[in-house]
Amino acid sequence: MTAIKVSGGNYDEMMRVLQVELHDDATDRLAEMSRLLERMIAEGPSDTALSALRRQAHNMKGIGGSFGYPALSQIAHRLENYINDLTSWTQHTPGDLQTFIDRLGQMLERPQQPSDEELARIVRALPTHLVQNFSVRDINKHNVEILLVTPTRALAKLLAQQIMACGFRVNAVNDPMEGLNAALRARPDMIITSQVMRTMSGLDLVRAVRAIASIEKIPAAILTSQGSDRALFPGIPDDVAILRTGDHFADDFGKVVAQFGIG
Repeated sequence: MTAIKVSGGNYDEMMRVLQVELHDDATDRLAEMSRLLERMIAEGPSDTALSALRRQAHNMKGIGGSFGYPALSQIAHRLENYINDLTSWTQHTPGDLQTFIDRLGQMLERPQQPSDEELARIVRALPTHLVQNFSVRDINKHNVEILLVTPTRALAKLLAQQIMACGFRVNAVNDPMEGLNAALRARPDMIITSQVMRTMSGLDLVRAVRAIASIEKIPAAILTSQGSDRALFPGIPDDVAILRTGDHFADDFGKVVAQFGIG
């Protein structure tokens, strides 16, 4: 088989064309998201429309990764989580969804991507379901974000609900590499990670975070069903907490929040 050679000029042109196509695709998807929202505002929410909006957010997240727009991916991921956690359509919901769509549009048209510090501020300002249960004063007081990394979606949803009930924001991801990227982009106030995951353990993820100067000081906790005996986790740093799943989680989480002075 004869290898196909691509010259530098042809490669650059190919990449330019690809970026234009991805940008056009993202623009079309953003327009469809706006149409879906307008329809739900006019006719009322439906599972079909919400599922379609969630799919568009998921696809937008992938486009952001391919396009080299991490801000697009981060905001689309938050929108996907927002829809997944939506339990009722309230007076706040249309405005919240519009805010996500507006931010995606702004990121798509920016000539330069925001710095990690600016992106963290943008993400922190995105809508959260906490707005439906807490006053503005409470939101400002508890503008604390927990990064939850666990491969089990059902467990992530259950724990996220308990954490949000304490007035904290939650960013739940299912893959440890995605979790590491989220830590870099969003700078959470705390990381909770399952110990047992496919590509790396929770301790491996914590060690990776500790190896990066900009995020090395983020408090971390290992989530496990094995018990709280630290001997079960050889090499666990002294300042990494252990959280037990199940009935113990609420008590353990309260102690860890106090230990780290969060909130």
